[in-house]
Amino acid sequence: MKDVILSYGELFCGSGGLSLGAMQAIAQNKTKRFKISHAWANDYDWDSCKTYTKNICPENSKIVICKDVRKLDINSLSKIDVFAYGFPCNDFSIVGEQKGFDGQFGPLYTYGVAVINRFKPKFFVAENVGGLKSANNGKAFEKVLSDLENSGNGYAITPHLYRAEDYGVPQTRHRIMIVGIEKKLNLKFKPP
Repeated sequence: MKDVILSYGELFCGSGGLSLGAMQAIAQNKTKRFKISHAWANDYDWDSCKTYTKNICPENSKIVICKDVRKLDINSLSKIDVFAYGFPCNDFSIVGEQKGFDGQFGPLYTYGVAVINRFKPKFFVAENVGGLKSANNGKAFEKVLSDLENSGNGYAITPHLYRAEDYGVPQTRHRIMIVGIEKKLNLKFKPP
């Protein structure tokens, strides 16, 4: 069986929860086994970047870029096949002011769209709070989905609200995961 290594990049990486799952994932068909290898990550919080480096890529700390995404030169990043980002939820959370796109953090999802347009990954995962669905009277969610679907080479989009308590996690944490797979691959993600 042949191993196929897919390079992985991430914005708003935090301490590495999405990356840890990605690095442990393996998919295979009759002839190939697909694995993910870390290429680069970005966050602006120093402690998160240190934790990420320790847990995800201790042998290569230089590929964790601790910088505000608004100052990040995406053209300087290495090519990726897979992309993930948990864009800031401050303005979408129901426990916050719910400013949506009118807030300071709401529009930051567009940096992920820019990465997708630049690198055209085979698939991506975008994560945010459940309040995204109701922000800006539901218009924010529609806009995010439309922008992601039409980015890169075009993606089949599957959004799903996951409730942590339904998976045995002892907390009430609801997150929307948006999975996009390049349309030309003719595949569809099916939420568990």
